[in-house]
Amino acid sequence: MYQLQHHIHHRFGRLATRYPGLVRWLAERLTTEHFRGLPLTVLAGLLIVNVMVLSEIAENLVNAESMVQVDLGFTHWLFQGRSTLISQMLYALTWLGSAYVTIGLALIGSLVLYHQKKGRNIVILWILMAGVGLFVQVGKRTFIRNRPTEVAYYTESGYSFPSGHSATAMTLYGLLSYWLVRGRRRIRNRWLVGISAVGLILVVGFSRIYLGVHFLSDVLGGYLLGTCWLIVGIVLTEWQRTTHTANVT
Repeated sequence: MYQLQHHIHHRFGRLATRYPGLVRWLAERLTTEHFRGLPLTVLAGLLIVNVMVLSEIAENLVNAESMVQVDLGFTHWLFQGRSTLISQMLYALTWLGSAYVTIGLALIGSLVLYHQKKGRNIVILWILMAGVGLFVQVGKRTFIRNRPTEVAYYTESGYSFPSGHSATAMTLYGLLSYWLVRGRRRIRNRWLVGISAVGLILVVGFSRIYLGVHFLSDVLGGYLLGTCWLIVGIVLTEWQRTTHTANVT
């Protein structure tokens, strides 16, 4: 970090000398020596970008702008080419984002973490599950968007925006895969876990649109909301890990 401070002093000269506190703060934000430096800065930036894009999508829905037309066109296109076999397959897969399955997996994950003596991770897991669930319900009751019932493969209750299945899948499977990747030493295993998680999340989201129970923007909104909570989970994970390591040493 001291080398970074020296580089900033050398690059900005008089300005850096005049504001040493600012230089120190920048060096803290950009250093790669610990999580609170560049990694946390990047995650904070990603969180801000996600919130901005999510708010833009929500604004488009409220003002009935171009996003609505894209939603209707994409839903109609999928409905015209809908296959019974694919619908049945996606109907089975879409349950991987349901409250029943995700809460069940979270309970199983909690038991595994308990046996691994990772109590802090259990707390993080349920903070994220409760948080994403609460924000999904707030979003649905705020925007009160009706589902595309005229093309629905099956009846689904509740409002449409954002997609709870997509948000929960992004949060839960994203967090679990992050923990699994951190616990794998082989690069091949890390890639396998990561690709599997991404594929699962995408399948859950696509199934919601294909089955006609959500619009495209509902799923995108769910993904963005879930990503926000996933970032929170990663920050909490790394924060408690570095804090625990510092206390042990």
